[in-house]
Amino acid sequence: MGAGGILAMPAETMIPEAFEKAPSFIGLITVTGFLAAFLLAKLGE
Repeated sequence: MGAGGILAMPAETMIPEAFEKAPSFIGLITVTGFLAAFLLAKLGE
């Protein structure tokens, strides 16, 4: 969860600047994607 929080911080600041129409919950989307990738990697072991 800590890594997801660290990913959310740059996503909140950088993605809206790159995409002006980005939703306000882009950090939550980023954390969800990271968690999904992490879980898929663990299931593949």
